[in-house]
Parts: sequence; structure tokens; C-alpha cells
Amino acid sequence: MRFELVYPYDHRSMEPHPMKAEHIWSVAEEVRARIVPRRPVLRIDLERLIRATRSIVVNGIAITTHWDFERSVRDKQGREALGVTEADAAVPGGVLISLNAGLIGDRDYLKRSTLAHELGHALFDGPSMLRQAGQPAFAMVTPDESHLTPPGRGRDSMDWREYRANEFMGALLAPRALLHRELVRRSIGLGLKLQDAGEDQPVLRAGGKPPETVGLSGLRGRAGGS
Repeated sequence: MRFELVYPYDHRSMEPHPMKAEHIWSVAEEVRARIVPRRPVLRIDLERLIRATRSIVVNGIAITTHWDFERSVRDKQGREALGVTEADAAVPGGVLISLNAGLIGDRDYLKRSTLAHELGHALFDGPSMLRQAGQPAFAMVTPDESHLTPPGRGRDSMDWREYRANEFMGALLAPRALLHRELVRRSIGLGLKLQDAGEDQPVLRAGGKPPETVGLSGLRGRAGGS
């Protein structure tokens, strides 16, 4: 079953308009809700994520994702890379996502991060990739682990594609609200003193008492679950 995602974009190039982090997070939340709709699971099942995102309509463009975990991924210079997202005219409507299992090894955190990052490219850059797929193969390469950290925020130097992919990755794997609940739950369990930092998700409520654990008890024991 496929689902639809909509966000602001240029109708000629299909490129997304510049997006604030919060908007990117909302897209990630939509995807996450399709995978774990009933309970606040901390750890996403990757197989379930892949199945759920095989067929997606993004801004009216149907995208079929094709995943490959056996390929030896390399950049244009022939150097090994963690992953790549690309489109080719030989696969109409398809976005090809490859992860370098040999380079990732048994580092589960790196597999999850790379997979989510590449999926972000598929969802945000896939429509424009398919628009240009009649040209030479269009690919976005993730060369190494440092590529999965936020790029510089200078307006002139901002790489919006990588910024979107990284913000999507973080919001998909570690949603802020879910992390906040877990932080509060663990803090209460350890008897740590909590303090209201005045943010939009304060640790303490107005009364100055730790928040009731409504909605938090279901998180107990699930930090390592799927």
C-alpha cells in the first residue's frame, strides 16, 4: 500500500522549496506514523520501514524505491561510500537506494542512519531525480559517516539536499517528543532533579512537579525493542 506526501516545491524542477527543520520533521513524522501507528516505539524495524516506503506518491509523482544492500557503493572518484540514492532512465519511476554493507559492517547505528538519510533523499530529491532521469544517471552519494552530521548553515554554503536528508534522518529515528518522554521517564526512574528549561516541551509542568507518567509507562522496556 502506498501513501502520499506533500510539501512545497517548484513545479518546474520538482525541487522542494527551502524548508525549515520543523517542516522536515513533520514529513518524517508522517512516515513514522505509517510504520508505528499505534504505539510510541523508540526503535524502528528497518524491514518494516523498507516495505512501507516501497511505493510512495510525493507531490503527485509516483515513486517506487528499489533497495540494494549487496552492492559495493563508490563515488565518482572510485572511493568506497556508505550509500547512494539515484535514478536512471532504465528504471522508469524508480529511485534506487544502495547501502554498502561491507563498509557499514556490523555497526547497526550506522546502517540505520545511512538508510534513513538515503530515504530522505528519495522522498525530497526523488521527484526532481525522476524529472532528470532522461539525462545521465543522477546520483546522490553519502561518502562517509561525517556526511551524516548537519552541514554549515550559511545561506550561501547551505547544501539543502543534505540538510533535508539529515534533518529527516534525525526526526525519523529519534523524534524529539519521543526522546523527551524517554528522558523524563529515565530521569524519574533514576531520581534525578528535573528543571523547567522554558522550552516548548518543558521537563517540568507549571506546578513545578515532575509530569505525570501518562503515556510514559508504555515506553518502559522498549528502548531496545522494535
